[in-house]
Amino acid sequence: MPLRDLAEYFNQRISEEQGLTEPPLLVRAGQVESRIGGLRLATEFHPIRRANEPSKILGHDATLRAFPPETSQSLAVKVFHQPEAGDIVNLDRLCRTIHMLNYLPVSHENGYLFLHVHPRHVLGVKSDHGAYFEEVIFRCGLVPRRVVISVAVSPLYDRQFVRLQQGLRNYQNRGYSTAIKFDDQANEAFLEGYCIEFLYRITPDFVRLDSGFFSKLRHSEEDGEHRDSLLSVIHRLDTELLVEGIKDESDAQLADRLRPAYVKGDYYERSQQSPFNYSIFNIRELLLGHIILQGTCTQDGLIERPLLLPFVKKKCCT
Repeated sequence: MPLRDLAEYFNQRISEEQGLTEPPLLVRAGQVESRIGGLRLATEFHPIRRANEPSKILGHDATLRAFPPETSQSLAVKVFHQPEAGDIVNLDRLCRTIHMLNYLPVSHENGYLFLHVHPRHVLGVKSDHGAYFEEVIFRCGLVPRRVVISVAVSPLYDRQFVRLQQGLRNYQNRGYSTAIKFDDQANEAFLEGYCIEFLYRITPDFVRLDSGFFSKLRHSEEDGEHRDSLLSVIHRLDTELLVEGIKDESDAQLADRLRPAYVKGDYYERSQQSPFNYSIFNIRELLLGHIILQGTCTQDGLIERPLLLPFVKKKCCT
């Protein structure tokens, strides 16, 4: 189904469910967006690469971007605190629907789509987690296994871990892949008291840790003892470690020491950068004509300020 038709279908469905007077989704330059409280919501994708072969991409991590009018500064952290945001469950579903629709141009590559689900959403849904979004996935021609439900775990929700675990288990029972990310600022007590037990109880497909999570390992092995224990558990369980936030060579060297299965960060995008500087789409996509790159051609044939328009075949630089 064409992108605009899918957007129209979900506009009608969401409007009827939530009693909206204006359609929540709009298609702009081939991308699906929404607006809440004066902010324009959009998607930014970041490749997740194999650690031992960074040129190989496992999938993409969908990040929410929120822009005030006439500015390029993202205020995504404020979205869930907007007075207009209303029900956290509906807002979270809207954001994931935007990401899903924007992922369609590369969905045929059978990669994984990592979607962040707010812990308050998991806690706000009584049961049958994933049932609503399952229809979104099937309508887009995808399957739940290729969708990774990613939930952050922090001391803020330490008294509700049982409910978070049950919610993640519900997603797993419906065939979704799952990932958890532990708080980057977690102290040793949180690591020892909650994180390791959480892993044993739920065993997600992926554990996501930021490179900053292991910064102490650079200075003192003793300070990193608890983090080493967490790493040992991760490597013993049937789960894959994803280290993200890798910005430079120092971070990359640290990641090598941690033996992750997958990595993510600007460091790899610079080293793997294509001439078109758009990491989500590869050269094969351009040659097949699934993506239009419009802009000003430079003398060496590259395109400045490209505009991506999916699903339309057209020759570049005409």
